[in-house]
Amino acid sequence: MRELNNRTHYYPGTSIRMIPGDVLYSHKTALSSLVVGHSGIVGEDYRIYHVNKLGSKGHADRIPTYLSRHKIGEKLTILRGNNSDEARNAAKWAKDNIDSASTYSYTRDLQDVEKNYCSKYVWQAFYFGSGGKKDLTSRTLHQTLKRYIKPAQIYRSLEKIGMFDYDFRRY
Repeated sequence: MRELNNRTHYYPGTSIRMIPGDVLYSHKTALSSLVVGHSGIVGEDYRIYHVNKLGSKGHADRIPTYLSRHKIGEKLTILRGNNSDEARNAAKWAKDNIDSASTYSYTRDLQDVEKNYCSKYVWQAFYFGSGGKKDLTSRTLHQTLKRYIKPAQIYRSLEKIGMFDYDFRRY
């Protein structure tokens, strides 16, 4: 990864700066996810926070580790919200709560952080990081907060600002 200083990070092979709250989305079908698509959120420390079925379930990966969970040549889309405060708050929430994700499970309870999966965790970061004001599904929430969050919903709700692929030779 190209770095100009300790606070400036770029996505591999691009001139796109990493910004806390960015979401990385892959259209994958293996390794990190049981379903099509996987998502993670960039934290304030530039680690990628995500939930998957492997190991400790909640992960705080540096970009090389995160990319190693994908197939070589797999494309990752960089997604960004239009509100930098919401994004930074989501990044902070993701970092502060990653250790709570201890079970990889598709549950409809959006308040449950322990039983979690990738797109639900990203949704929670924005929702709870904004004090319940930012719903990435663009749907009206029911008071019960019960429904599934699909990776494609996250993909459709944020601006696509670029793509890069995983090439192990860069690391």
